[in-house]
Amino acid sequence: MDLNLGDIVLIEIQFHQAPGAKIRPAVAILDSGDEDFVAAPITSRMRTAEFDLTLTDWQAAGLNVPSTARIHKLAVLAKACIRRRLGKMAAEDLTSLREALCRAFCPGR
Repeated sequence: MDLNLGDIVLIEIQFHQAPGAKIRPAVAILDSGDEDFVAAPITSRMRTAEFDLTLTDWQAAGLNVPSTARIHKLAVLAKACIRRRLGKMAAEDLTSLREALCRAFCPGR
């Protein structure tokens, strides 16, 4: 499966401090074409950290409830753990995602 910036997937994410996993949505940040991709987790808990991105059109992204992408919590995830593709960020949210990534990872630019 090829992923593009802003694709929303439902993926099984392993706990790092305890055994087990949960199925969670994530937004694709980078797919270099191999078996892994870089993603930001999505939560339904409304957050207000500096790099949290509240999705304005969460329905277009295939999400069931208002959600926030946690841009500063990037993870490398296995494509084999993707359960299904949910949707894609709307154009406005995709622009906000790019801006948030630049603020987080290109300071002073």
